[in-house]
Amino acid sequence: MDYLESVEGIQKIVEDVSIPLVATNRKYEQGGHRIQDEENRISNLVRAAEVGFEYADIELTTKGVEDIVSELKDMGVRPIISFHELTCTPSLSEMKKIVENQIKADAEVCKLVTTAKNVEDNIPCLLLASQMSNVTKIVCFAMGDKGLISRVFSPLFGAYFTYASIRKGMETASGQITISEFKKICSTLGVDI
Repeated sequence: MDYLESVEGIQKIVEDVSIPLVATNRKYEQGGHRIQDEENRISNLVRAAEVGFEYADIELTTKGVEDIVSELKDMGVRPIISFHELTCTPSLSEMKKIVENQIKADAEVCKLVTTAKNVEDNIPCLLLASQMSNVTKIVCFAMGDKGLISRVFSPLFGAYFTYASIRKGMETASGQITISEFKKICSTLGVDI
């Protein structure tokens, strides 16, 4: 939603789509498209929840995140509490602490996205997905071209889901591939999706 100038008409999306929808209105500091007034950013996210989005993604760093999560749950929406590290991939122990804080804030899904500086940065993301999937619904991968391994394989390691773009030019993060590219990689590797 941080790409939209107005949220008017978003209920049409719910009416026209038969798959679960995730409402995201990303903070600029966490990788959002533009700087927004915080009160309006949150109210637009809640508006998406009101019209029928199944999930709402709210950043762990949002002031009053627990109250927002409670409000979303009262509306029957599943809150995704996210954290984006835009400069690196923290250690596995640091990442576990972030997820523990997301769980404490009552996340339905914990989402931790890092930035891969090298191919090895995929390893802690995949380990975190594997270890924490026994505790909570987790989404974890690394952004950037060097994060492709964790982006594609995280569901095989227990991640609840991953992200892909509908088509070229509509990517919302560095290293994001299209759904058709994702399917091709999985098919080549003999992985059912």
